[in-house]
Amino acid sequence: MRPGIPLLRCHVTAGHRQAGLSLIESCMAFLTLGILLAAALPQFRQFQQRQQLQGIARMLYTDLQEARSQAVLGAGAVHLRISQHPQGSCYILHTGKVGDCACSDQGQAVCAQAEQLIKLQWLPPSRGFSSLQANVGQMSFQPRQGSVTSTGSIDIVGADQQSIRHIVSIAGRVRSCAPAAPVGGLPPC
Repeated sequence: MRPGIPLLRCHVTAGHRQAGLSLIESCMAFLTLGILLAAALPQFRQFQQRQQLQGIARMLYTDLQEARSQAVLGAGAVHLRISQHPQGSCYILHTGKVGDCACSDQGQAVCAQAEQLIKLQWLPPSRGFSSLQANVGQMSFQPRQGSVTSTGSIDIVGADQQSIRHIVSIAGRVRSCAPAAPVGGLPPC
C-alpha cells in the first residue's frame, strides 16, 4: 500500500441491492423494441400511402365542385382536362375554348391566354400516389346549369394499387366510391 492513498473497500451486505438494468437486460429491451418497430413499419407506410391517396382524392373532388360552381355563377363553360405524362399526371381547369389549355410534360400550364387558367395540378408519382386514370380526356361544365358534357369517371390510383373513383354525372354532381378494396369508408363501386 502506498502512503497517502486511502484504500477503498467495498462491502456488500444482504440489505443493499444494485439499482438499474444490467447490460443483458438493456440489450433484451432494445431487441424487443426493434422487433416491434420492424413489425409496425409496413403498417405505418400503408397508413401514409392511404392518407396521401385520400388527400389527392379530396383535392380533386373539391376542384370538380369548384369547376361546377364557377360555371354556374360565371358567364362561360369551365373545362377540366386530364393528361398522363412520363413524369406524372396532370389536370387543368380553365375557361375559354375546349382546347385552349393543356399541361406540358414538365407540369406547366400552356394556355392561349393566361387569364383562362383556373387551376393546374401536377401530380408526380410518389410514395402514396401512382396516377390519375380517366375514361374521358376532358369534361366541360356548362354555364348556368352546371351540367357536364362528356360525363365520366376519374380514378386516383395509389402506389399500392388501391384506388378512389370520382364519377361525374350529367348534372355535374360528383360521387365517390372505391373500385376494389374499401378505402376511407367509401362505398364500393
